[in-house]
Amino acid sequence: MAVFAAVLSVRATALVARTVLANQAGASNPDVRVLEGHTRRGLSSDTRDYVFVVSITNRSTAVRSFPEAMLRVTYRTRANFLGAVDLTTAEPLDVPAGQTTKRTLKFSTSNVIPRHCRIDAYTLLFVDAQGERLAADASLPSVLRADTDGAGPATWGWD
Repeated sequence: MAVFAAVLSVRATALVARTVLANQAGASNPDVRVLEGHTRRGLSSDTRDYVFVVSITNRSTAVRSFPEAMLRVTYRTRANFLGAVDLTTAEPLDVPAGQTTKRTLKFSTSNVIPRHCRIDAYTLLFVDAQGERLAADASLPSVLRADTDGAGPATWGWD
């Protein structure tokens, strides 16, 4: 019982520490919002094209530079295995101090994500020049609906 209490105490302390650090850093972190998303799926060629419109607000007093954006597509296969693929765009993104920037990001892939899988989530990841990582959930319902091979059988995932 004492071990359980000690583990619980350590986890609670770690959570409080992360919360305090996040609140302290919050004033200089940009806000990332996904405003819009679109998917084009080519079944015969197994291509997927993604377009996301994002808004990034920089609340700091210095310019924030993001050399590239990454889209992480998380999927589940028919056998219920979880996988992920990271797609990048080479378009740099600079956000002036105290400003909001709106940008359209485009990603493409061919023959990477397995056919007949379920897409679980889309996450946009940004890493600035100092190595700080920002993430935004891009799992918009319209994007999830468009990125499919169609409905699977009722026993899907029971393999």
